[in-house]
Amino acid sequence: MIVEHRSSGALRPALAHAAGVLLILALAACASFRIGEPYDKTIEGDLNAFQKSAVAFITSMQLNAASPSGRYDSAEAKAYYASAESTLANLQLRADLLSGRACPIGKVAALVASLPAVAPTGALHDAEVRLGLAASGSGALDTSGNCIAIVVRGVHLAELDLQGDHMTIGHLAPQTAQLDAKEISDAVRVALLAIRSRNF
Repeated sequence: MIVEHRSSGALRPALAHAAGVLLILALAACASFRIGEPYDKTIEGDLNAFQKSAVAFITSMQLNAASPSGRYDSAEAKAYYASAESTLANLQLRADLLSGRACPIGKVAALVASLPAVAPTGALHDAEVRLGLAASGSGALDTSGNCIAIVVRGVHLAELDLQGDHMTIGHLAPQTAQLDAKEISDAVRVALLAIRSRNF
């Protein structure tokens, strides 16, 4: 008995076409699926520049704490706070526009716990309480939007803590200055790690 396999010969072009369509769909899915937010070099550069300017400002205010130029109402302080606010507002706008994707709830919890201006515990919080400062974590962090937008808000909260400490005390004594510099640097570090990560 001889059995012909005509049907398998007829299926080969159809299978090849189907395989081609599946390959195209798979490639299209890879192109549209993204783990994390798109990388934005400008946000990373501006965060680095902000951190440098904040630390330089805090150092200047600490060194001049006993003079009028180190006071909250000094011309240097007014200029710095206005510049910092505009820089952070622009960073927030850029971060918000990275994607409309909401940060996964597990990532939100991890980010909030790692931001010094939000976390209600830890060495920074304890040191601020001992100095009689408004403890970090007094501000509420808006956790809506993408993960990069959330960490940029965390940097802004750290900056607002600096401004609040400076306004409350009138000057930045060494311990206060060190705590505020650490808080801002830590918040920027968290933001930079999130920006460079493919898991957010």
